[in-house]
Amino acid sequence: MSKLVLQDLGKLYRVYPSPRQRLFELLTGRKRHQEHWALRGVDLEVTQGEAVGVIGNNGAGKSTLLKLVTGTITPTSGKVEYQGRLTAILELGTGFHPDFTGHENLFYAGALMGVHKHEIAARYEQIVEFSELGEAIFQPIKTYSTGMVVRLAFSLVTMVDPEILIIDEALAVGDRNFQKKCLARMIEIQKSGTTILFCSHSMHHVMQFCDRAIWLENGNVMALGEVGEVVDQYVASSLEDRNLYTELRTEEGGGQADLHCQVTEMLIEPETHITRGDRLSVKLRFRVLREDSYVLGVAIDQKETMTRMVAETSLENGLPAVRLAPGEYSVNMSVETGLLREGQYIVYAGLLDESLLTIEHYLEREIDVVDSDEIRSPAMVRLAVEWDLEKSLLVKQ
Repeated sequence: MSKLVLQDLGKLYRVYPSPRQRLFELLTGRKRHQEHWALRGVDLEVTQGEAVGVIGNNGAGKSTLLKLVTGTITPTSGKVEYQGRLTAILELGTGFHPDFTGHENLFYAGALMGVHKHEIAARYEQIVEFSELGEAIFQPIKTYSTGMVVRLAFSLVTMVDPEILIIDEALAVGDRNFQKKCLARMIEIQKSGTTILFCSHSMHHVMQFCDRAIWLENGNVMALGEVGEVVDQYVASSLEDRNLYTELRTEEGGGQADLHCQVTEMLIEPETHITRGDRLSVKLRFRVLREDSYVLGVAIDQKETMTRMVAETSLENGLPAVRLAPGEYSVNMSVETGLLREGQYIVYAGLLDESLLTIEHYLEREIDVVDSDEIRSPAMVRLAVEWDLEKSLLVKQ
């Protein structure tokens, strides 16, 4: 059963060169504005217990979509229909009064969401405990950091049994441990039947959490479908304009202002050419500037097609993030090249944060893969297959 239905949803804004031109149009009836469709022609049905990721570049229309769904703004075209209690985290601090304490804002914001004060009171201890605010709950919101506001907002909207939950980049702020806690909570309430619309720039979180995804670009729907397929299309499109592996704090290697760690040396052996099937050795030396949990990552790009192969020491690959104190470190790794075809490659190696949201720092090297086989496969990547022909095709039935 569909819990949320969007039909031909769109939002048009009139853009004026100046307030004077707006007044001139009002008085004379002569057009002085340009029309800008922030969102246009969105059709979407979300069923109970389904999580749909909303992805796209800045200015694509993601926040506009969520504001239309929650009723914060009214649509120019189309309509929104939903069943059940809808809660949302949109712009930071929305629904909170800056002069009220966190305690008071739980009841104030709850009332704005249509939640009775008795229901808030019954869940009050759970909300405060999840937020980890402690005694700060009795301080005015205006004294809170960005992360503290997100903690309070997320704790409130997820503890009042929402049937539909809308989240706009709430996990982009706050510390990483709380991000992990939020994801676990979202998975928990999704399993209980909550329908979720989740907007994020983190493809890792979208892939980990969502069933489907919708990709927006310049207010239009570029793709809608199974999350893996849509994310692949979005990433492929982004690769035409920039190298996503270098989407970190600044350019290659990162800037100095906000570095948590720094890769100081990257050595590969052999250095320039390798025969397909031989193992490529990579040695990294790096400096940790801020104690944190880190993930090691390696990516190999085929220069001609920009086809990418990636590996990280993440939980999905069997190794948890490693907590490192400030200091100097080195690590060795060995990369299998037997699956590659002949060609020129760029090898990236570096460190990511625990959530895989940010590439902290990296270096790159180029290498040529040479194929010694007489018959060379045109395939980009070769599959490692064990053929048991003796028990199948070669045995007469």
